[in-house]
Amino acid sequence: MKMTIHGKQLVITDAIKNYAETKLGRVEKYHDGIIELAINLSAVKLKTGNYHTAEVLAYLGGSTVKASCTDADLYAAIDGVSDVLEGQLKKHKDKIRTAVQSREPMIRKVKYDPETNTVEKEAAVNVVKVYLPPKPMDVEEAILQLEILNRAFFPFTNAETGEMNIVYKRKDGDYGHIEPSKR
Repeated sequence: MKMTIHGKQLVITDAIKNYAETKLGRVEKYHDGIIELAINLSAVKLKTGNYHTAEVLAYLGGSTVKASCTDADLYAAIDGVSDVLEGQLKKHKDKIRTAVQSREPMIRKVKYDPETNTVEKEAAVNVVKVYLPPKPMDVEEAILQLEILNRAFFPFTNAETGEMNIVYKRKDGDYGHIEPSKR
């Protein structure tokens, strides 16, 4: 992990640099995808006193996490930004983990053995029942039903062929029609 430290209206001494590197170097254990940490330390003198701000940009693979903390003491600001960054990195890692886990059920959990011509299903497979409407209809009427019911797809019995067909709404806004192949 690359770490750069910059100071604004503040001289970065070796003690400050070492403290920031050790304190912020610990956040690597909370997210293994950190490419670079850009640390900006600044000091502002106001009527109410001196304030030190520590800002950290953590560059991850494809995203950026920003944390900042302001305190009267520079070392306390570094401690605060370290705590904030740890929380944000934990949250980001959990967000990625849940996104990956939510895609897992889409993976097909059926095994086909061509030698015995059997299909084996794993125990965790959920079966979704889809009922066909009782009356046969043409494709235009099926598209109307698809829109009325606000579904992604609509199975129906084709009035012309008597076979099951499916209409679906495509990403480009058009409609698709699936019918069995003629052999």
